[in-house]
Amino acid sequence: MNFASTNIIGHAYWGVALILRVSVLAIAMTSLAQAANSPGDLMQRAIRLQSNLDGITDSPESVLEALAVVQQYEHAVGPLFMNTATKRGFSREPSDKLKLEHAIFDIQQALIDRAYTAEGLQRFHKILNGKRFETSQYFPGAIDPPVNPKTTYKVQINASQPTAWGSPVAGHDSPARRPTGCYLAPGSIVLVAVPQAMVNKGYNIRVGAHSWDLQKKPIIKRLDRVSLVYPITKTLTGIANPLGGGIYIEVPYQANLGIQEIQVRGAVRAPFYSARSFETTPLAKWRSEERRQPAPWADFESDKFMMQVPSAWVRQLNDPETLMQDWDKAMDGVSELFGYPLVRSKTVLYLQADVTMRGSANFPGYPQSNYAFNPYQLELNKSRHAWMVKGPQYADWTVFHEVGHSQQISKFRGETEAVVNLPHAAIMNNKFGMPLDKAFGESVGGKTQMSLDEAAITWMVTENFRQGKPMNHSNKPGDEMKYQHRGYGKYVEIAYLFGWDALGRFWRAENERWKPGDRVPQNSDPTDARILRLSKAAGVDLTPLIHFWGIQPQNPAALARSIRAAGLKPSPRIKERLEHYMTIVPQNNADFRRHTKVAYPRGLGQAKDPKYGEGWYQVWLTKYDESHRNAAKEAIQDIVRRYFDSQPDRRSNAG
Repeated sequence: MNFASTNIIGHAYWGVALILRVSVLAIAMTSLAQAANSPGDLMQRAIRLQSNLDGITDSPESVLEALAVVQQYEHAVGPLFMNTATKRGFSREPSDKLKLEHAIFDIQQALIDRAYTAEGLQRFHKILNGKRFETSQYFPGAIDPPVNPKTTYKVQINASQPTAWGSPVAGHDSPARRPTGCYLAPGSIVLVAVPQAMVNKGYNIRVGAHSWDLQKKPIIKRLDRVSLVYPITKTLTGIANPLGGGIYIEVPYQANLGIQEIQVRGAVRAPFYSARSFETTPLAKWRSEERRQPAPWADFESDKFMMQVPSAWVRQLNDPETLMQDWDKAMDGVSELFGYPLVRSKTVLYLQADVTMRGSANFPGYPQSNYAFNPYQLELNKSRHAWMVKGPQYADWTVFHEVGHSQQISKFRGETEAVVNLPHAAIMNNKFGMPLDKAFGESVGGKTQMSLDEAAITWMVTENFRQGKPMNHSNKPGDEMKYQHRGYGKYVEIAYLFGWDALGRFWRAENERWKPGDRVPQNSDPTDARILRLSKAAGVDLTPLIHFWGIQPQNPAALARSIRAAGLKPSPRIKERLEHYMTIVPQNNADFRRHTKVAYPRGLGQAKDPKYGEGWYQVWLTKYDESHRNAAKEAIQDIVRRYFDSQPDRRSNAG
């Protein structure tokens, strides 16, 4: 399909049946112009419209009325989020002081939700054409339509999303988003042409990449829903958005059309760096042309990674090639760790900046949208999320923590908020050469001082360890796993002793065994079966090491028989590690205080829950003494006797 015989807003696309009566339209347009100059009844009209939002699209006149009220407010008061009443956001709680602002917010949201649908655009295209919300200058950003509305861009996209292999990850069967490098200016109507093969096959056109609905956020910092979806039911599709936005093709799960050419007419260009297997942006072109494209948002895409960031962040970016190679390397670290192919059915990670984080805390997602930027201050050096365009080596630990959640891997019971920190350690150590102890320390809370030894100490000094009990994972006060290095130290210890490949083999075996319909035991993998599978992947009996780290066999005798049947023997390296740990248990109260300063270098602060974290250390700062050291050493010695000294029939491997 092409645009050779098509007028961009002509009857050839929209159809004669949809033409409004000239007299009605003329009257309505006159009403719109008058409304913009009648400030006296703004509040009354806004409240009336707010009370019947469902009726906004009842007729052309009702749509025009709503647009008129928005225009009047923007002219008299200023656009939302740009005037003194709403700048930097405002509370969602109703208030008399912001009664008008809440009404305007609701009207704008209703217009986006109801008028800018595929059906609404067909009905009201003559009215909506050229109508923009001025708040778009704030978010997603200001851009004028192209000087020549007939300008057409031809772009290639990957129109396939094959069946995902292995255990399902989060969102594995949702549509894959493909950037076009084109941007719809607020108020304009753009046409997108696709091959006939894509029609009525589940493909969509999305306008605006910020697809999370923020209606539950207590502070309103932008309209809740700013992204619009237009199903591809014809070879030619009209799209619009009063806020503007990047133009993307959404590819349904298991689509297999391969590389397809898309044509976009009436849009402006956005900075787009492609590191895809079928198209790479030349570095010279990026520096001379691509990074200077005028749209306010920039797209980066490879076969493994994707992100959107404000274009202001990339105007001075000289080497996106290395940047994307580093992000791809990080994605390889995730895939290798968890036993997946390096190239999957969709990107491993999709990052996005927004004016506020998606939820009340960090969340995984497609996109992962936990990184707030300030639209009033777009300078890269003033953003705490500049790591996005510096590389994964500089990423906050929460980025790969959430990637860990998205992979939905199997876990020992209680490890939900522990083992998800493992990807950060693997990426930084295995892909970027960071010392293992530092990579491990940074992987939760950015605690570079928390080495494997120090993490072991945080476990050995506890009552549970000294009494030979398992690590507490009750998800209540006293939980010893979640968000704590000791909760996943066992995996880092396995990597230290037997290599990251041992863990990769473990999870790859799970992926190979998975069948459609199987339930992945994300946080309830049977203990003994998991110890056995981990041991097979490492090639040695890992039971004593895992026992040390607080996961004890449920049926020790049966597990030992299974270990022997698999030909797995004790490892002298594990025994050496256990004996090493006996030497670093805090010897006395002074030694315990030294360890406390390592665990909490900023001090313990005010009194907290005595069963958890700093509060626990506050209690034991005066209680710990040589008797507790002796108990901890005896607990380790008991593990050594149980798995090594008292079982002469076990012959050690060289491993």
